[in-house]
Amino acid sequence: MAASPTLRHVAMLPFMAKGHAMPLIHLARLLLGRRLASAVTFFTTPRNAPFIRAGLAGAGGGAAVVELPFPSEQDAPQSTDELPSSTSLVDFVTAVAALQPAFADALAKIEPRPDLLVHDGFLRWAKDIADELGMPRLVTLGFGGFATYVNRAVTAHRPHARVSSPSEPFPVHGVPDLRLTKADLNPPFDDPEPSGPHWDFICKNRISMYSSRGIIVNSFHELESIYIDLWNREFDIKMWPIGPLSLAASEPAVQTKDDREISEWLDSRLAMDRPVLYVAFGSQAELSRAQLEEIAVGLDNSGVDFLWVVRSKWLNPDDRFNDWFGDRGKVVEGFINQLGVLSHKSVRGFFTHCGWNSVLESIVMGVPMLSFPMAAEQKLNAKFVVDVIHVGLRVRPKEDANKGGSGLVMSGDVQVLARELILGEEGKRAAARAGELSLSSRKTMDIGGSSFENLAKMVQEVSETHANGE
Repeated sequence: MAASPTLRHVAMLPFMAKGHAMPLIHLARLLLGRRLASAVTFFTTPRNAPFIRAGLAGAGGGAAVVELPFPSEQDAPQSTDELPSSTSLVDFVTAVAALQPAFADALAKIEPRPDLLVHDGFLRWAKDIADELGMPRLVTLGFGGFATYVNRAVTAHRPHARVSSPSEPFPVHGVPDLRLTKADLNPPFDDPEPSGPHWDFICKNRISMYSSRGIIVNSFHELESIYIDLWNREFDIKMWPIGPLSLAASEPAVQTKDDREISEWLDSRLAMDRPVLYVAFGSQAELSRAQLEEIAVGLDNSGVDFLWVVRSKWLNPDDRFNDWFGDRGKVVEGFINQLGVLSHKSVRGFFTHCGWNSVLESIVMGVPMLSFPMAAEQKLNAKFVVDVIHVGLRVRPKEDANKGGSGLVMSGDVQVLARELILGEEGKRAAARAGELSLSSRKTMDIGGSSFENLAKMVQEVSETHANGE
């Protein structure tokens, strides 16, 4: 007889963004597939629910979704896809706190009573609800171990307080071989004395995180062992590397028209032995018209075939980007099956914003990267990709003295680096290293691998402390 699952019922509260929800969907599939939980229930807004249901398709009868009525105007944003710009993110996080009463009521009534809540670090108010019900919590941040450790170490030890310019290197506590500059950090972490609403938001989230049973990290020990081990030695909250969670993803139940067309186009490139650069900057990226055109010209002049995922908000109504590039460039709008693209044999490089999901998916598929970080912890992810694990190149904006900071990434740099990644010696070295890490990423999720074992240990530890009333 098979052993009973360790957890009866896991509740999951993802932030209302696809990039935050996907790892939790994959985690749910793992918990159910390995019989570490009998049931998993997601709580989300009505317009975010279809995406989560689609991701759970085929996961079995133990997966469910509860819709929380959004207590705001009918046309108010219910996910980050609906925000006019990324500058609205903090306001949206604040607005989402209005879900607290509905979530508290739904979580208290659902049967059987969940013995674990996994929630996004942005939704710190989940702490009070779980505490009221005596329910243990795990928190997911959406960052890798490197960025999580570096941001915490920099704010704790303030090494950048001793430098005189944004380009002057400074050491990071515990990592003798690593040198950063202020330019590697996004606000507010680049300021030795951070303050303001963004910093207040981070501090409040940390309080919620530090009182949980641990941080779920979508990564694997072999990739980030130095930073994961340092974190677990120095800080009171345990970091659990249990990824790459994307390896638990299923094939889409229904292939969209775009996905079919993309697959056929990539097949045609493979048949002609024309390697492809995949270009995608995430669902929240903000690109000015000037930056969009610089990238377009650079890709066009590179002579490299490319697949570019764009967002409708970047384009004018009369734009026909596909007409710019002839048969070498295919442009699609919207959300596509990125794992399917990265796994295609014709795809030899990824021009990416370096969001952590994209970085890890590229590593899993053995695809080297051209890094173009834009926001959040993406500069640190780019530093990790290029200078720490050596699986990519970096395109940098041209300094603009008139604007007092960074300007545009120029078409000439895109042209040169796109060719180098796909056809050059540096690209070949990055591809070889990415291939090595791809093999390692798959072994870690197999029986006996570090992430395979960590997931079981995490569940067991949470179960034991809950049973003991700790």
